[in-house]
Amino acid sequence: MSRKNILMIAVLLIIMMAVFSIITENPIKVLYIIYKGNVLLLYSFLLIILSEIVKSFRLYYICNSSKRCKLNFIEAVEIQFNGFFAGTITPGNFGGVPTVAGLINKYTQSPMGEAFGISSLQSFFDGIIPSIISFILSLYYLPKSIGITIFSLSTIIFWILVFNVNIKNFFMKLISKIGKDSLKQKVIYEIDKFQNLLKIIGNKKLIINSIAITLIAYIIQIFSIKVLLENLDISFLNIFIALMFNYSMATFPTPAGEGGTEYGLSLLLPLNVVILWRLTYVLSGLLSGGFSYLTFKRLKK
Repeated sequence: MSRKNILMIAVLLIIMMAVFSIITENPIKVLYIIYKGNVLLLYSFLLIILSEIVKSFRLYYICNSSKRCKLNFIEAVEIQFNGFFAGTITPGNFGGVPTVAGLINKYTQSPMGEAFGISSLQSFFDGIIPSIISFILSLYYLPKSIGITIFSLSTIIFWILVFNVNIKNFFMKLISKIGKDSLKQKVIYEIDKFQNLLKIIGNKKLIINSIAITLIAYIIQIFSIKVLLENLDISFLNIFIALMFNYSMATFPTPAGEGGTEYGLSLLLPLNVVILWRLTYVLSGLLSGGFSYLTFKRLKK
């Protein structure tokens, strides 16, 4: 693992512990909450990992629905977990999309534009579903949920722009002053591939199946929270809403969305559960970095 990644992990952990200390108003209490979590943290961790494996199947399905991207399921799992790790250590989970795109390009020799399209669709289902649900439900919890309303609406607008704005003309203006025609043509070629790949979103079967896979992953994550509740009586609906609020705030501009995600969860869940689940989720993402080592060895061959 590079020094840069180690530094980013250290920054993430410091920010996370700072956030936990602020919301509990007592750093010692944070340690006590974590201690009390004991084996329940392991159960939650395994369920989160299972949910990521389910998302790997969605990546496998989307990739193999395109013309040139052909992955086997093991490769899809490896790519998904690399993306999970990269998203966890970068602000707003931004690093996941380019990481997944780069690995798809390496593994399948697909054009980078097409690889970015596939990676973007993978991110699309994780972003648009929680954002639509969160935007609608956050109106009920106003004014406490104003941050969720703003972030979820921003995500919805972003994806509307991605699918509707003429990206090629926009980038043509940006590169119009570049002297090398070969570079211009390469950029245009990759943009064409990106736009063409996004057209498969018009495939109703792909949309329905991808949404179904996404919901299965979310149901598993609901149980990853439920196991931490012990005897607390909180409905599955409230856990689901809290999970959607968590995802809608994942674009908060800190590593792993720290601060924003806790805010989303805490509107419906007890603080000790928020701390335990976020700790487990972040550690799941960091441990996924083990796949980076396997990937590095594979690409060196």
